[in-house]
Amino acid sequence: MHPALRFVLGRTQVVVSLHALAVVLGAAAGALLAVRRAREPTVALVAVAAVAVGGLAGGHLLFVLLHGPGRVAGGLASSGGVAAGLAATWVIARLARRPAGELLDAIVPAGLLALAIGRVGCFLAGCCYGWPTALAWGVVFPALGPPARHPLQLYSAAGDLVLLLLLPRRGRVPGAIARRGCIGFGLLRAGLETLRDPATSDPLLGGWTTLAQAAALLLALVAACLRPREPSMYASARRNLPHGR
Repeated sequence: MHPALRFVLGRTQVVVSLHALAVVLGAAAGALLAVRRAREPTVALVAVAAVAVGGLAGGHLLFVLLHGPGRVAGGLASSGGVAAGLAATWVIARLARRPAGELLDAIVPAGLLALAIGRVGCFLAGCCYGWPTALAWGVVFPALGPPARHPLQLYSAAGDLVLLLLLPRRGRVPGAIARRGCIGFGLLRAGLETLRDPATSDPLLGGWTTLAQAAALLLALVAACLRPREPSMYASARRNLPHGR
């Protein structure tokens, strides 16, 4: 693993956390994708900024609540970041007087890309690892030593990218793309949590599940129950279109 990049600039040694760098690169890549997918790029840029700030704040806040204020300089709990990011998108949509589903259709795919890149940073930092495994692609994390473990971070990164590629470029109804993305992400994350080492998770219900798994299943369930409906402005515009033979 390479948790940090060290180089000398003049007479100063600079240390860059590769985990933090991956988060920054993920946010930048996600912003570009959101702008490309958005119907209104300006609103999407504002939403991206709000999601970046809200997601980092929400993820860090949940981490502190779970592990105590003594680790305030510690990591991020992705469940808190996802929840805060979705909430921030809804708020921006309300302020911009746009359908929330329309904006989420740009933000959710962007979030999948950002999470995928961020998970590579988790791998380089050696956190969020999986159970021991005898599979050929098992990884020995230097901070832990043998045995080899599931590179769960890379599983998650690959899964998020596959979900992104499966999402259509445009949806017939605003919110349909976001709904599919949230369902897929929730189910993927819940499944991968079964491979996660308990030392890196937050158990619930006596160890029957984890916080991340419960949050992922809840996200998938809520998304499945919320069926996007075509806003009146789109429905009326479609009715006024000329009909061809």
